[in-house]
Amino acid sequence: MKERLKKFFIVVLSMMLSLTSLFLPIQSTKVNAAAVEPSTGNIYYIKNKNSGLYLQVANNSSNSGSNVIQANGTGAEGQRWILEKNSSGTYRLHPATDMTGSVSLDVANASSSNGANIGIFKNNGCSAQNFKLVKADNNNGYYLMTETTDFNSCVEVNRASKNNGANVIQYKKTGGDNQIWYFENAPWPSSGNSGNAGNSGNSGNSGNQGGTSNKVAIDGTFPNQELNFVNAQNGLMMAGSSLNKEVVSNNSNSTINRWVINYVGQGVFRIVNVNTGYVLAPYNNNTTEGASVVTTGSVSNNAQYWMIQAVKNDAQGTGLYYTLVNYANKNLALTANGNGFKLTRNNKTASQSFRINSYGLEGFGGYSKDMYGREKACTIGGVLGQVVKVNNVSELQRYASGSTPYTIVINNNISANSLTKVNVGKNKTFIGSYGNKTLYNIHFRNISNSGNNIYKNITFSHDVRINNNDDIQMYVSDGPNYWLDHCTWTGHDMNKDANIHHNDTDKFVYVGVKASFVTISGCNFGGHKYGLILGYPQDNGGGTYDGYPCMTICNNYFHSTITRAPGLMRYGNFHVYNNYIYDFNIGFTPYTNCTIYSEKNRFEKGYNEGSPLNGNGNNSKFVDYESTTDQNRYKIYNIGRVNWNPANNYGYRTRSSYDAKTWVLNNAGSKSSRLAYSVD
Repeated sequence: MKERLKKFFIVVLSMMLSLTSLFLPIQSTKVNAAAVEPSTGNIYYIKNKNSGLYLQVANNSSNSGSNVIQANGTGAEGQRWILEKNSSGTYRLHPATDMTGSVSLDVANASSSNGANIGIFKNNGCSAQNFKLVKADNNNGYYLMTETTDFNSCVEVNRASKNNGANVIQYKKTGGDNQIWYFENAPWPSSGNSGNAGNSGNSGNSGNQGGTSNKVAIDGTFPNQELNFVNAQNGLMMAGSSLNKEVVSNNSNSTINRWVINYVGQGVFRIVNVNTGYVLAPYNNNTTEGASVVTTGSVSNNAQYWMIQAVKNDAQGTGLYYTLVNYANKNLALTANGNGFKLTRNNKTASQSFRINSYGLEGFGGYSKDMYGREKACTIGGVLGQVVKVNNVSELQRYASGSTPYTIVINNNISANSLTKVNVGKNKTFIGSYGNKTLYNIHFRNISNSGNNIYKNITFSHDVRINNNDDIQMYVSDGPNYWLDHCTWTGHDMNKDANIHHNDTDKFVYVGVKASFVTISGCNFGGHKYGLILGYPQDNGGGTYDGYPCMTICNNYFHSTITRAPGLMRYGNFHVYNNYIYDFNIGFTPYTNCTIYSEKNRFEKGYNEGSPLNGNGNNSKFVDYESTTDQNRYKIYNIGRVNWNPANNYGYRTRSSYDAKTWVLNNAGSKSSRLAYSVD
């Protein structure tokens, strides 16, 4: 239908122009315009200084892998480029041949060599798609410096050719005119938006865009972080609908309530429904007050972009409630209205405030109450930042530091010859791809200015000789909000290398000092002498470290983890449920000033001491409900009196210990396909 209408309008326009030509000469569209200073979110022609020709996708293609050339200025969509600024200050360039923004200008194979080809490729967040704009002259000319070369090389026309169709490559910066490019304002394609992002009113075209059914293709190479938006006024989740139907409020456990965030530019996002692939937008992209909000097909229109802004922090200083401000009219925000949603004046009211919850996250790492009954924000990691894919240690270290949010996808197996510690800042999500996701001899250190970090679908492995006390693959000692989810710690074959294991003092995970609000869920812990050590690691921390950490350990598989599985625990409050522990010596070790609430865990094949519980020291408290063992001689007994119930901190569901075993065996650990959650 859309194509027939398009052809009809073309025919009508041709007739009108033919009639006009009887009286006036036809003026051709002027492509050549004044060079401007480029800015993110706008669309440009990019002209080469040497040739006067324009950067273009060959054959106006939208296909990943297509070549880029220079060509005579025609105004074709392949000559129009949308500029997107990354949080690092670099830029990506998307051709208007694909208005979903799914492909970018790209250095072939992420090469750093002279002569590497320039084309377009599907978005992957790698350095090959990041460019720095460096002023080249006083006439708004720019070098497009390439990150693959640490910005020592740039985009140029090969051999300084002035021919139509000449190839475009990467080459070391020489200062030649064939390396200088001018940005000229270009019109948005007819389905897009040529208005200013700050405009009020309808920023789209005047036509009805209800027929547009473009779905956003969600990257399926890694487990995307899915979100629930929970309205502060009614406590219900925002649910997507079918094409151009109004979004609604409900509380069902369905994919219609889940969303992924696509980074458009710094602080600006496209919000995509997991169930349909349609985007959140006002109906007909009309940004007037009172407009209904729907899920609709994706076009390049500022009305389909949202600024996600924190309006209230929790007691830890983490964003608790957010408003979703429309990018095309920044005076208006998404507002719960009855069972639906509208755009209304942004007054930051409860109806305009949303909690952002990571789907699948249970316990203290999620939305919960602290031990004083105050609301605590959910761990969301780097979801409000750019997605980047890393292939080596240096890239991993670069994006891990600082507070800039990133979703860091481990795109290759990464190894180091010796123990390599990666210091992690805050607001990061580390996700292993469905393909290669193993980190060998790489340890994460969350020890300073850290917090709000997620580690998901990663396989950790290390040399058996790296076994000293501080050789801990996941070390967390600073900041609130962590989620370790569906990771695998392979450990070792404990029947081998007995002479080495005799001296083992390393652990899989440490959480302590002033780190808190941590969930470990769906993980797989293998052969190791020691598993988890939790809380300040000395017995003289009373007063200073009491209450740290608040921690949930659920739905994990410990097998051949000899001691401290689920862990040795001090000082904090620990909720431990639905874990399966197999082939072990000692399970729980309650110690100094800790409080443990255990539920429906399953212990099997204990040996030697073989005890699920070993401890009664230094004012520790332990209570268990319905955990089971396969050996009647081992009793799970209570220690002291536990006056705490985690149901006062968050909602959760449990299975029987036997069903928990089945779920864990099927679903725990890193995976090569979709992750399953106990709340599914």
